[in-house]
Order: sequence, then C-alpha cells, then structure tokens
Amino acid sequence: MKTRTLFIFFLMLVLVQCGPSENKNNSEAAFQMKAFITLLEYDLKLLELEIESLGREVQRKFRENKGSAPQQYLHGKPIKRGVHNNAGMDDPDACTVYISELAEEGTELKELLSATGSLDELFRGIIGQHEMVSQVYFNSKQQVNKLYPPYDALAMVETNLDVTSFNFYYLGDEKNNPERETLWVDEIYIDPVGRGWMISLIHPVYIDDALKMVLGFDITLNTIIDNYLSKFDNNFVIVDATGTLVAGKTKAIESLSLPPLKNHTYTQTITSDTFRKEEFNLFRSKSREVRKMASKVILGNESEYTLTDYGLQVRITAERMNILDWVLLDLAF
Repeated sequence: MKTRTLFIFFLMLVLVQCGPSENKNNSEAAFQMKAFITLLEYDLKLLELEIESLGREVQRKFRENKGSAPQQYLHGKPIKRGVHNNAGMDDPDACTVYISELAEEGTELKELLSATGSLDELFRGIIGQHEMVSQVYFNSKQQVNKLYPPYDALAMVETNLDVTSFNFYYLGDEKNNPERETLWVDEIYIDPVGRGWMISLIHPVYIDDALKMVLGFDITLNTIIDNYLSKFDNNFVIVDATGTLVAGKTKAIESLSLPPLKNHTYTQTITSDTFRKEEFNLFRSKSREVRKMASKVILGNESEYTLTDYGLQVRITAERMNILDWVLLDLAF
C-alpha cells in the first residue's frame, strides 16, 4: 500500500506540472482522464503480476505432488462429484470446490484435487491484499471449479455444469490462447455465482506441456465505480470496443440516451455466458446523434466530439486505455 500511495503522489505531481496549456478546458479534461486511466491501470498491472506468481506456485505444488499417491479426501470428505464446503458451512476460510457430474473419475481428477488442496490460504491472501479482486478461482478440464470466498454452489450452479463452456475458461485454453498469455476478459458478463456484472483476469497453468487449469481473478463493475469513478468529479463513461457501456456517472449515461445502469440480480442459475444487452450499446442508442458520435470516436478514433442532441450541447473527450480494450469518455455539459 505504501508503494501505491507514493505512486499516486508522484503521478499527481507530474500531471499538475503538465498543465494548464492553451486550451484550459481541454487541458483539464486530458489531465483528469490520464490520471484516471493511470491509477486504474497501475492496479490492473499489479494483478497481472499477482496471478502470474500464483500460477508459478500452482506449478510448484504439482511438481511436489508428482509421484506421490493421490489423496482420497478433500477437507476430510471422500472425493465425489458434487460440492465441498458449500457457502463456507464447513469452513469459512476455505474455498468452495465444485465437481461437475460431467467429471470423469480417475487418477487425473484425484491428482488435481490433491495438488490444489492447499491453495485455500493463497486464494484467501489475494482477496485480503487486493481490494479490487472479488473472487479468486480456477477451472479445469476435469470439470472442477475451486473458488474463494465460498459461495452457495448448491443454489447457484447446476450439478452438471460444463465449466469449460464459460469465457473465463475457454478464452485461456489451447485453442484460443496458444501463446499461453495472461489475458483480460474485458467484455462485461454476469458472474455465475451471483456477484453481478464483472470482468476477469485469467491465466493458464501448464504442467508438462498440458493445460491443467485456468486461474481467474474477478473484478466487479461496482468495484470500478466505487474505487475509481467516484473519486473524480468528471462525468466519465467507460465503453468497450464494441460500444457497450461498462460503467459511468448517471448524468452522463442518460445524456447518451442509454437506460440507467443497475447491478443485475437473478434467481435462476446461469448455464452459459450472459453478456450486457444490446440496449446498453452506443451503436444502438435511441439517438441518431449518439450513434454518429460512437462511430466517430470508437471506429474513427477521434478524440473530441461535440454532441448536439435534444437541445443539449455536450463536449465529449475520448481517451483509449492501454491494458483493457476500453474507451474513456469525458462529457462536459
């Protein structure tokens, strides 16, 4: 935390020395936008380093476990298809482990559970250290999900769920990520275990050239709104590369003729990827002028645009982010 505090101090000092320039309004907007993006991406980069470190630790545990007889128990219970430590009922400090009915009983499954049985403390430590991260987990081809904090898997997950059918697994697999890189899943989707709209950071873990699992960190959009957007007075709006709304201030969202953002709640279990609906996409805004603006800014890479719509004139400044494929818009009324 001390390192981050010093970084923020020097960032603000440098940015203050950079302005103002000829155009005071444009300079101030650019100042605030660069500060927002720099602060957010500083934390995102820390998470990339953290998940890569976790991946190396998982590899170490597999190497240590190699050649030993697989344990037949998980938290004192026989290995079986189903859920262990549901919603922390057995141990609030332990992960929930979900084993789908699609899992094939055998040595590979037992080795996976044996090698990852002691990951609970590491997962818990990451949650405690990084305020941005709401969940730490892995998903495997053996149809196992291990996640902290524990959740009510019996109520939220089908017993025969295919964990490899979700973007937080398949985007990191051999076919979609042959370079075996750490990736951001920056298209907004609904968390299957009930935490609302989010993005994910994923990292594939290979053992002896075989994909053993895909690690994941989840970040809820509420976290981005509370920890970053709310710290600035600007009317910021974030959209992804497709023009879909990620997050933003209420007044700014309304001026783009988009419906108000609400955190999605649901009672039914999710069985596949569920992304933000088309009604939150700038290219499908009710306003022709907003659709034109989206084309100029997102597709044409224009950094400034004046939106005149419904008798309201709004000066829009755009800045592309580096780590995530997002565009930050600053709306000045």
